[in-house]
Amino acid sequence: MATVESFRQLLQPLIFYSKGVGVEIWTAPGKFVPASYYLSLHVAIYFSSTVFTLIKYSDDTLHMMKALITLGTCVQLYVKFIIGHKKASELKLLSDNIEQAILQRYENGKAEEIAVLQRTGRILWFIFRFMRTSVSSAAFGFFLYPVIAYYTTGELMPLFMIELPYYGWTTTIGLAMNMFCQANILVIGTMGAIMSDFIFFMYAMYAMTCIDIFIVHLCELETLLKEIHIHEKDCAKQTSIMRQKWIQCMQDHQQATSFLNTTEDIFGITCLAQVLMGIFTVCDGMLLVALTFWFPTYCFLLVMFVELSIYFVIGHFVELKIDEMYNSIISMPWYKLPVEEQKEFAFLMCRQQRPMMLTAYGFLTMNFESYMSVMFYIVLIQMDEYSSCYFAGIEGSVSIFCDDHAVR
Repeated sequence: MATVESFRQLLQPLIFYSKGVGVEIWTAPGKFVPASYYLSLHVAIYFSSTVFTLIKYSDDTLHMMKALITLGTCVQLYVKFIIGHKKASELKLLSDNIEQAILQRYENGKAEEIAVLQRTGRILWFIFRFMRTSVSSAAFGFFLYPVIAYYTTGELMPLFMIELPYYGWTTTIGLAMNMFCQANILVIGTMGAIMSDFIFFMYAMYAMTCIDIFIVHLCELETLLKEIHIHEKDCAKQTSIMRQKWIQCMQDHQQATSFLNTTEDIFGITCLAQVLMGIFTVCDGMLLVALTFWFPTYCFLLVMFVELSIYFVIGHFVELKIDEMYNSIISMPWYKLPVEEQKEFAFLMCRQQRPMMLTAYGFLTMNFESYMSVMFYIVLIQMDEYSSCYFAGIEGSVSIFCDDHAVR
C-alpha cells in the first residue's frame, strides 16, 4: 500500500461496513442515515430485553450471568458507534491527511520512504484479511450453536440468553422473533467490530509510519552533518541543503506528533470503553467457566480476551515507536548544527518531553505494563468471587448438616 490507489482499495470494504452499521465516515460523516436508526432500534431492543430477562430470572443467578455475558460487547460497540458519529469529520480529515501528507508525498520518493510505505501496506492488508476472516468465522460458528445444541440435546434456544419482553423462546413465534432480532444484532455487531477495531489499528499504524519517515530523514540529516566541511568552497551549498533537510525533519516531527495526538483524542473514550467492558465480560466469563459447562462462554471469553489484548498490544507498539523516535533524536550530533538550528533543536527536545502515547482517555496507558495490571486485577476479582462461592458453599453445607441433625 505505497500508493493512494491501494489505500483507497483498502477503504472500500470499510466503506461497505460503515454503510451497514450506519456510521458513514467517508461518505456522509456525522449524519444519521436510515441504517443508524435501524442499529439504534436493535440496541434499544437488546437493552430492554436484557432488563426484562434479568427481572424475569432474578432468582436464577447463573441465567442472569449468561444474559450479561453479551452486555460488555454491546456497550463498547455502541460507544464506538456514538464516537464514530461524533468524530466522523476528524476521522475523514485524518484519512485525507494520510492520502495527501504521506502517500501522495512519498509514493514516488526515495527507496527508504517507499519501503516504509510498502511495509505498512503489507501489514495492514494482512491484519485486515485476518481480522475479517477470524471475526466472521467466529460469528458464523456462534450462529450455528443453536442448531448444534438442538441436534445434540433436542432443546430449542436462541443465540443469546436474553428474550424479548412477553415473547419468550418457548413458543414458535417467540423463538422466531427472538432469533430474527438477535441474528440482526450479531450481523451488525460483526461488521461494527471489524470496522472499528481495524480503523483504530490503521490510524495507529500510519502514526507509526510518520515516525518511521521522520527517523529516515533524521538519519539523512545526520549523514549530511558528518559530510559538511566548514572550509570547503561549497560550504554555503551544503549548509543550504542541510537547512532544507532540517526543515523537513521539523515538519515530519510536527506531523507525527499531530497524528499521535489526533489518534489519542479520537480513540481515547473507545479504549476506555474497551477496557472497562472487557474486564466486565472476562470476569463474568471466567466465573461462568468455573461454575457451568455452558459452551458459548468460551467463545465470548476468547473473543473479548483477544480483543482486549489487541488494543494493549497496539498501544505498546506505539509506545516503542515513540521511544525509538526519542532515541534517534538524542543520538543525533546536534552540536554540529548551526546556532539557529540548535535553538530549534532545543524546542524539538522540549516537545519530545511531553507524553505522546495512546491512553484509555487518560486513565490508563495502553501498554504491556497496564495490560498486566488489568490481568492482575481480574485475577484478584476472580479469587475473591471463587472464595465467596466456596465459603458460601461451606456455610450452606453446615446449615444443612445442622438442620438435619436437629430433625434427628
